[in-house]
Amino acid sequence: MGAFWTTLLALVLWPLATGLAQIPELTPEPRLSPEQVVVYQVGALQHNDDPRADAGIERVFRFASPSNKELTGPLEKFVSIVKSPAYSPMVNNLASSIVGSRIEGDHAKVAIKVTPEKGSQLTYLFVLTKQHEGKFSDCWMTDSVVPVREGENLSDHAITI
Repeated sequence: MGAFWTTLLALVLWPLATGLAQIPELTPEPRLSPEQVVVYQVGALQHNDDPRADAGIERVFRFASPSNKELTGPLEKFVSIVKSPAYSPMVNNLASSIVGSRIEGDHAKVAIKVTPEKGSQLTYLFVLTKQHEGKFSDCWMTDSVVPVREGENLSDHAITI
C-alpha cells in the first residue's frame, strides 16, 4: 500500500479507534432498528460531553418516547435522572455491547452490557415501542431503561442470550 493510502487510512481510522469520532446528530427515523437506537443512545452517553456538556444526554432524550418524556421530562429533569446512581455508569462508559434482544410486533427489548469508567460491567434493559402517530410515526423510541441486577436472568425479561 502506498504512503498516500496509508496516511489517509490512518487519518480516518485513528479518530474512531481513539474514541474521538464525533457522534452523529440523529433523530428517530423509521429506518433505525431497536438495536440501532439503543447502540446510538449508549454511544451518545459514552461521549456525553462532546461537543459540549451533556450533549450525549440531550441526544438520548430525543429518542425517549412521548410517554417516557411525560414522566422524565423536561430535559433538565432527564439529565438529573441519567446522572443518578442507577444510570450514571452509562455516562462516559468505556465500552458496550448488546447481549440480547427480542422484537415482537411493535414492542422490543434490548439488553446491553456496559463497562463503566469505574466499577464492574452492568447490564441495562431498554424497552422500546414503535410509534404510531405524530412526526415519529413508525420510529422506534425508548419507553424505559431498567438496570438488571447482578445475577438476574434476562430470561425473566423474555430475552434469550
